[in-house]
Amino acid sequence: MGPLLLLPAAVALVAGLVLLVTTAYSVVLFAIGSSLPQTQLPPVEWGTEVYVLIAALNRSPALEETLQWVDEIRGPKLRLLVALGMEQEDLTESQGDILRPLDVFEAEGSGGKAYTLNRGFWHTLGYFLLLDEDSHPDPDCVTKMVPYLKEDEKVWAVVGHPYPSNQDSGVLQRTLSLEAGAWAAVARARDRFGLFLPAPGFFSLIRWESLNCPSGTPAWNEDALAEDTELSVRQYVKGWKTRLSTARVGIEAPPTMKALFLQRVRWYKGMLEALWWNARLLLRLPLGKGIDVAVTLLTPMAPAAFLVLLLLSPLWPGVILPALLGLLALQLVAAWMSTSKLRRGRTGVVLFSVPYMLIQGAAALAALGAFLFHVKVPWQRTPKKDDVRDRSTSNV
Repeated sequence: MGPLLLLPAAVALVAGLVLLVTTAYSVVLFAIGSSLPQTQLPPVEWGTEVYVLIAALNRSPALEETLQWVDEIRGPKLRLLVALGMEQEDLTESQGDILRPLDVFEAEGSGGKAYTLNRGFWHTLGYFLLLDEDSHPDPDCVTKMVPYLKEDEKVWAVVGHPYPSNQDSGVLQRTLSLEAGAWAAVARARDRFGLFLPAPGFFSLIRWESLNCPSGTPAWNEDALAEDTELSVRQYVKGWKTRLSTARVGIEAPPTMKALFLQRVRWYKGMLEALWWNARLLLRLPLGKGIDVAVTLLTPMAPAAFLVLLLLSPLWPGVILPALLGLLALQLVAAWMSTSKLRRGRTGVVLFSVPYMLIQGAAALAALGAFLFHVKVPWQRTPKKDDVRDRSTSNV
């Protein structure tokens, strides 16, 4: 091998290892999770008031629709709290139909989602259900989630199953519904074996006291792009558990490929930051659990590694190309098997899974470059279907 090929060979080796390890680990968890039944603890009585905390930029059609969904949640002890971010507006004037007690807290100053959450957090107690402005929770979600907090005092958060609320609007959204199904299978395996399971900001029931923050101390890292994942890593290192319930929530999927790309760049850079900032903390965990967290946070780099190997394949076509073609064939087979329940558009979704993976890879490469070269990626609100004006700076 000539000296000019040493660097490409080293890059190909690293990319190959990342692709092999993360893909193999995900496939194993998916296979195990797919064979596990969806279990649910029986309902229990709870005397603690449950807050519903929504961090939003301002009053938007998406938020007002979410408030109507929240009003359908069953449970006698619910209190709704909306934390508004940089563009404060009088929310209460347009919410006369909301039956729950409604508090509107305006976060002073300007910041992203973590900034707003940290200020809204101090207006809650006991348990609080964390939602995004476009979260559509099922009416029985709290009834299904509370038992896990009651059963085990080491459980800090309970999560549920997300699905695209607009999954019938196009092939992109239907593809994202398959992604949600794959996430659910992997999450079942993680829940069963006590592995790292992040508590997403769009749907998590959280035990207030688990955050253990002195007055005024931020719970969420305000410099983090993936503030929910970063907090989940710190909680996991401390010995707290995240449990999976059968509760469901609809989340509006990105309406365009551009919106998806920008959203995933933020997510993936945030996951890399969470791994880098907490690398020393992971050494406190047993070796297997530390590796699990690291591989989980590196999993989005698998499509990026695929793209890198694809670009380098002309240098070693006899080695790289057969492996990549095998992976593509495996993905198409998996996509076909996963789309059996789609009402329509099955073939289109299966074929779209290939460019979808390439888009994911491009977003992961952009996130990796931004991470390595310290390029700031701003908080941006993912566009919603009912948006009527541009809001370029916001929280996700």
